[in-house]
Amino acid sequence: MKKLIIFLSIFLVLTTACSKLEDLNFNTKGFTTVPGQALFNGQVRVLFNQMATFNVNQNNTELFVQHFAETTYPDESRYDMVTRPVPATHMNLMYRQVLMNLKEAKRLLTIAPLGGIIQAQRDNQLAIIEILAVYAWSNVIETYGGMPYSEALDYTKPTPKYDDGMTVYKDLISRLDAALATMTPTAGGMGTGYDNIYGGGVAGTPKWMRFANSLKLRMGMMLADADPAYSKTVVNSAIAGVSGQSVFGAGDKFSLTYLGSSPNQNPVYTELVVSGRFDFVVTSNLVDACNLRNDPRRSGFMWTQVGGIYKGGAQGMPNSYNSFTHVDNSMLTSAREVVLMDYAEVQFLLAEAAARGGYTGVVGTADSYYQAAIRASITYWGGTAAQATTYLAQPTVDYATLIGAGQSWKQVIGTQAWIAYYMRGFSAWTTWIRLDYPRLVASPAHVQDVNGIPLRYTYATSEQTLNPVSYAAAVTALGAGGDNAMTPLFWDTVHYNTLTGLDN
Repeated sequence: MKKLIIFLSIFLVLTTACSKLEDLNFNTKGFTTVPGQALFNGQVRVLFNQMATFNVNQNNTELFVQHFAETTYPDESRYDMVTRPVPATHMNLMYRQVLMNLKEAKRLLTIAPLGGIIQAQRDNQLAIIEILAVYAWSNVIETYGGMPYSEALDYTKPTPKYDDGMTVYKDLISRLDAALATMTPTAGGMGTGYDNIYGGGVAGTPKWMRFANSLKLRMGMMLADADPAYSKTVVNSAIAGVSGQSVFGAGDKFSLTYLGSSPNQNPVYTELVVSGRFDFVVTSNLVDACNLRNDPRRSGFMWTQVGGIYKGGAQGMPNSYNSFTHVDNSMLTSAREVVLMDYAEVQFLLAEAAARGGYTGVVGTADSYYQAAIRASITYWGGTAAQATTYLAQPTVDYATLIGAGQSWKQVIGTQAWIAYYMRGFSAWTTWIRLDYPRLVASPAHVQDVNGIPLRYTYATSEQTLNPVSYAAAVTALGAGGDNAMTPLFWDTVHYNTLTGLDN
């Protein structure tokens, strides 16, 4: 009996000790569930990083639009999208991280108790998530064309169909309208600490509404050639606004300011400074365009000089880093903001609408909007108001002079927008494709199957084996060009020969 008591005592001690040791496997201070606001805020950083990065494994748009060229390894400047599967990387990041997590953030907020906030704020939170999701979706459709949409983000549909690009794009605009209709500009948003774009408080809600209308304006103008009547309806609606909130005004922007330490550093700083690499120089195309106009933004663009001048490298060719103008790493800070859309872009879009005519909500002239856009860009990049005035007065910049000399409005506005969208690869790329100016010419060393400057990202090669039926249907829907980087998308109805620089 005595032995039995001793055995039982030892057993109890051991099982109790094991139980206590098991408790150590749990993080008592960690989240058991992720708040919807936190999930949203995390995806903001993921999205901004992807849109702005120079990493050649993730984003090649700055190379496509010929703002930058490579040095030792020029493959991506030659439009190689296979060796480093950038289209697959971009697609996976946008779907699996950004869009899927935004969907989950919305679900979590929908089922969460209000917890001390009013319903109007919860409605604003859900609308803000929707606005960011529409921005991400619009990029996907503008970049690839038809993509999985109605059956996407659903684990029960492992082989989703590809939806028609135009149909999806118009549905996204409708989603923006629906989100704006639910917003109350006098109520808060995500709350303090959960919105690193506009702060999360009451003051931030009208800014989200202005961004949504500015995005709607941009999407409307993307369809100006493909569906002119619909474009006018969308653009006029964006300008009219909702609840007193229209498009961006002076100083407004959609931007994210970074922190000074890893992993929350500016993505361009990470690639150019932290990496310790010397992979990029500015192209002669951009440098020469700025030199021709004595552009006051050159120093603000953080450019170095070579022998006292700005000198650009050749697109698609190996370039000596020290022989050509490049970003001065000492001027690039880890906390520098990334801007994805701003007042200058809105003014360029309005200039275009005014030049096209028929947009009843556009009350100014193409020239007035054009000047406002350039002034905003110059002052943002460190120039003065006086420098902007001098710049605009030059015959190589003045709108009326250039139009009088026979240049089209697309050439005048497109060239200046291309300069102003420096460090904003996707905006510069899609605007250049749509307006066809400046007349960039493909690198003579381009890869064999991309016979010009890419007009789209190709589909991920993995789709051919993982989703073959849907992939085949999507390729057929693209038309004669098929799944090629040179196949124009639904919004690109007019384009020139990028091998010669001449009209087709």
